[in-house]
Amino acid sequence: MCAMRLTGYAEKFSVHPGDKIKFYVNCDGPAEFKAEVVQMINGDTNPRGPGFIEKPIAAACNGTYKGRKQIIHGGSYGYAGDAPQFHVESFTLQCWVWPTTPKTHPRYWKHGAQGLVTKWSQGKGYGLFLNEEGQVELRINGHKITTGVPIRDHAWHFVAASFDAATGEVVLYHEPQIVYALDPVIEPVKTVIKTKVEHSAAPVALAAYVDKMDESPLAKSSLPAGVWFTGKYNGKIDSPRICNKALSRFEIEQMKAGAQPGLTERRNSGPTGALSETVVAAWDFWDGIDTIVAKDNGPYRFDAQLVNCPTRAMTGYNWAGENFDWKYARKEYGAIHFHDDDVDNARWEADVEWSVPEEGIKSRFYALKLTTSEGDEDYIPFWVVPRIGKEQSKIAVMVPTISYMAYANEHVACNAGGAELFVYRVPIMQQQNMFLAEHREYGGSIYDTHTDGSGICLSSRLRPILSIRPKYDHFLAQAPWQYPADLHLVYWLETMGYEYDVFTDEDVTYDGLARLENYNVIITGSHPEHNSGPQLDALHNYTQRGGRLMYMGADAWYWVHSYHPAYDGIGRGVITEMRRCESGIRTWRADPGEYYHQGTGELGGMWRFRGRYLHSVAGVGMSSEGFDISSYFSRTPDSLDPRVSWAFEGISYDEPLGNFGLVGGGAAGLELDIVDTMLGSPPHTLAVATSAGRHTEAYLLVMEDFGFNQQGLDGTVHPRVRADIAYHETPNGGAAFSFSSIAFCGSLPWNNCQNNISTLVKNVLDRFSADGPLPPPPADAIRHRGRADYESPALAQRG
Repeated sequence: MCAMRLTGYAEKFSVHPGDKIKFYVNCDGPAEFKAEVVQMINGDTNPRGPGFIEKPIAAACNGTYKGRKQIIHGGSYGYAGDAPQFHVESFTLQCWVWPTTPKTHPRYWKHGAQGLVTKWSQGKGYGLFLNEEGQVELRINGHKITTGVPIRDHAWHFVAASFDAATGEVVLYHEPQIVYALDPVIEPVKTVIKTKVEHSAAPVALAAYVDKMDESPLAKSSLPAGVWFTGKYNGKIDSPRICNKALSRFEIEQMKAGAQPGLTERRNSGPTGALSETVVAAWDFWDGIDTIVAKDNGPYRFDAQLVNCPTRAMTGYNWAGENFDWKYARKEYGAIHFHDDDVDNARWEADVEWSVPEEGIKSRFYALKLTTSEGDEDYIPFWVVPRIGKEQSKIAVMVPTISYMAYANEHVACNAGGAELFVYRVPIMQQQNMFLAEHREYGGSIYDTHTDGSGICLSSRLRPILSIRPKYDHFLAQAPWQYPADLHLVYWLETMGYEYDVFTDEDVTYDGLARLENYNVIITGSHPEHNSGPQLDALHNYTQRGGRLMYMGADAWYWVHSYHPAYDGIGRGVITEMRRCESGIRTWRADPGEYYHQGTGELGGMWRFRGRYLHSVAGVGMSSEGFDISSYFSRTPDSLDPRVSWAFEGISYDEPLGNFGLVGGGAAGLELDIVDTMLGSPPHTLAVATSAGRHTEAYLLVMEDFGFNQQGLDGTVHPRVRADIAYHETPNGGAAFSFSSIAFCGSLPWNNCQNNISTLVKNVLDRFSADGPLPPPPADAIRHRGRADYESPALAQRG
């Protein structure tokens, strides 16, 4: 086992000077821990670089704190509080289910019995379950009645059970929606038991059941506090119902339509007469898809709180395959997919709180450093962000926290069967990888699948994110990736003596252009792959109004993300959502009809297939990826154009650019972008340097760029497998300079920042950060251009 006894998270990513920030810590074992605020300068321990660098910050919160264990109650479910109406004598329970891990497996699925619709705990109450053998089971107190038939996974089934207290008669139904030619008939199970339902104060649970209720410290992070839920179900549930009478099969059929009142001779809306009087709860999951409340349209309005953000906007049992947008066929999207490893909020108690000084604090990368005397260590990153109108510099770094969240707690190294083929070597694991493999309750990344094999499309920042840490090497790169890779840029800025501010793309999403417009230049991180629509709008508006953009990496503006509005009440950017649709490099694929986000209702997938080409933002777009070694760039004739030749002052034409670096050994590696005017690069874009012809067979063309598999898609032969450093002007004296490689920032610190990559970036930053519009281009540069007229100098270079 891998023991990480010290983990934590912050209540927010961004904090303004003068505001407070809280930190939540799990200290599992040591009696106490030490907390210190530090400024993060370099997070890479590679001995070929400057080494790990942090700067102590005098903070009132620095000190020693009493340690305590805090746990995450992972897995999604819904609950409705105890009420007299649920204390039934007779009852009928019913719902549709689409189970994904119905049977407990000694190696893979060790979940045990799973709750469906339950008011049962410790041998008291009633409920519908799937038992350990994957069979539908009714529990009444200590009695268990099963069908004896295993339920088929990834298929819709109607299940129901009735109990008549007067006669003791029990009927249990399991009705597959699809019956194949050789499937045995599943008859209703009928029996008689002599019992009276014993009730407790346990809440009604959907997709789980109550294990116990107590006031222990570890129960405080459950919701509701003090209630331990177990038996978390994997799969979809649609239309759960509870009635206080043993209904006939015909009445059960009528209840499928729900309990909305208002039936008239002109409107079929729900049951009437005696049947309507039996309804206790009728949850319609199609109602309120963009919320975290399961709407009860029954007479008592027992709306169920959804915990750990299960996946909504999922096709229900009645989906016809005609409408793919849930907003136009809501009643066909009445399913919620629950998972036993969902998490939306660790709900820990705060241990450390810091009031950030109003004055004298720079906008920078910070972390709360946690240590124990026994050698435990963790860092909780956060960023001090200036208030709009109180910017501290003309330069700003836009921290790609949406991408950080997309990769948060990635399990691919441990769980992907093809990981070794992907990286062309045996992946080297970090302690975080091993710990996360053993602690699924910490949640996964949007690159992972749930324990049931379905894709993770929601990610929360209110949990320890062990991949957003200094000293963390990602298995793909065997080097820093995302957060620690962006610290290469931070180290360079600090070493070169630049003053700069930082803010996150979360801030840009919520604040829009106002967050950007007071800066002369915006610098991206090394891999801003995941982006929201409002963020892209703000960047476009910024560059069109004369702002300058330095795109320091590759594979940006790729996936559509949105923040779930249901969590805005507890903070900005708590949950981000992404659906992987029909194209793009992806580790899983959304099922048909499940491409639209549950929070905002917008189409997911790639921005490219929303008509917003990657290349239109910074002049370049994703072309290829590979994870063995990084290469270098050569200048092209475009670099001699007077529009851009200033960027290469101090660099000879023939010298290799970046044949060194801390990520793969060069500046051109991991993921690469190219100029392509047919995909949105402005036709006046200059490709000033390229890595064409220098990549291995491990580098492959992105799948959205070809229609069928064929030979010759790798870096040794395909002309699009390359990176292009590019420049183009925008209106009103603005411009974009794109360096087009994730590995690029890893070359900046080389030789104490005395290298030609550093010189190139310095030349660009010095010009872009200067006040006023950029110098106008030569008169002969202004002419009509067609997209197809463009000939890439990179291809000539390759030849």
